[in-house]
Amino acid sequence: MALIFPMHLPSPISLTKATTRGLHRPSECFPVIRRHPILPPRSLSLRPPSRTFIAAASAFDFKGGQGMSGFYDVELKVRDYELDQFGVVNNAVFASYCQHGRHEFLEKIGINADEIARTGDALALSELTLKFLAPLRSGDCFVVKVRVSDSSAARLYFEHFILKLPKLEPILEARATAVWLDKNYRPVRIPPEVRSKFVQFLRHGECN
Repeated sequence: MALIFPMHLPSPISLTKATTRGLHRPSECFPVIRRHPILPPRSLSLRPPSRTFIAAASAFDFKGGQGMSGFYDVELKVRDYELDQFGVVNNAVFASYCQHGRHEFLEKIGINADEIARTGDALALSELTLKFLAPLRSGDCFVVKVRVSDSSAARLYFEHFILKLPKLEPILEARATAVWLDKNYRPVRIPPEVRSKFVQFLRHGECN
């Protein structure tokens, strides 16, 4: 089981530009809810990510069994050493792109690896599925779109899309499950202070 903040994966060093769309006031708790199938890229609002943080519709409507309706966007650029012998980004590198998107999203909320480690807990990646749609090549700019689509008492379910800029061509779809673990690496409930950070993040978005 790999940590969601693995130290051995190279984190893309490109400058990031982030935005979150479509959030409303969430519930204060994390009830157990059902997962929903990932949406195809055509269901996204295919517009270039803005330079400002925006939030305006539903997200984390836990009573209704829904996750975020908007996405957090991170812009990156393909580097030469990420290519394989065919001149395209190696399949394994896309997992790093998705991880970087999750990392930036959680950092924006105020959740980071150091804080979690100091408590003795861990936020670990238990599942990751990737669907490859088209390749990326050296110098290509792209956006990683990530959101929390569902949650349970101990788990967060993430959806990702990678779109090539500037035309937002679909490149990849991915789903990931992260589980909160105690010092014995057993699943435990997500701490109240972490839930509170999610709520504060979403409410802050409503006010901007």
